[in-house]
Amino acid sequence: MSLFQFLRPDVGNVMSGIMQQKGITDNVMQTLKSYPGIVKQTWIGGDADEFEADVMRKVIPACVELIAAIAGCNLNLTKATEIVDNADKAAQGIANNLGDVFGRI
Repeated sequence: MSLFQFLRPDVGNVMSGIMQQKGITDNVMQTLKSYPGIVKQTWIGGDADEFEADVMRKVIPACVELIAAIAGCNLNLTKATEIVDNADKAAQGIANNLGDVFGRI
């Protein structure tokens, strides 16, 4: 059994947690998108317009970047897991071939 097989459940748990954080961040962003409309119902004037512009120009793009970074972490963990799986299979194949060679001696 490979050392990395012992880590597989932990990696899966981390990936699940990352996706939960992505979902939470998505929900926060959707809530933030609604704030300018709510605020403009009671806050009138240039400052209200500037608040709306700042939310849409600064906060929402930052949320999008954060969501992309979170998704990137999950993607990289998936790729790393695939690399470990492939390396494990290759090592197993080499070990099996070596066993066959020794068996013929």
